[in-house]
Amino acid sequence: MPLDAARARVLLAEALSASGDTGSSAAEARAAAAVLDRAGLVAEADEADALSRSLGGRGRVGPKRVGTLTKREREVLLLVAEGLSNAEIAERLYISPVTAGHHVSNVLAKLGVRSRTEAAVHAHLLRSG
Repeated sequence: MPLDAARARVLLAEALSASGDTGSSAAEARAAAAVLDRAGLVAEADEADALSRSLGGRGRVGPKRVGTLTKREREVLLLVAEGLSNAEIAERLYISPVTAGHHVSNVLAKLGVRSRTEAAVHAHLLRSG
């Protein structure tokens, strides 16, 4: 649902721009870009950000995503969201607990979060999008 709302905000930004309300349009595009970026939809976030900048709004600042999650990292993220420990993730994926720990660390770094709880929020955004 948050991703649907973000995509709707992009459409709203385009409509507001067409009607001449560039200030509101840029704000809607910027808000949509933030949600899309947090969900890992970098291409869509870049498009929303470009719309915001074209209307005189500020673009995103700071480092962009380190990279998108691999298939295995997405699997690990979903298991983290279920509350599984590294050992439990390892058992489910038939890998060692050390490897599971590496995957969890990579997921946290790529998402730019500090905890498994914050990562679970990202998993929820991905599932609801």
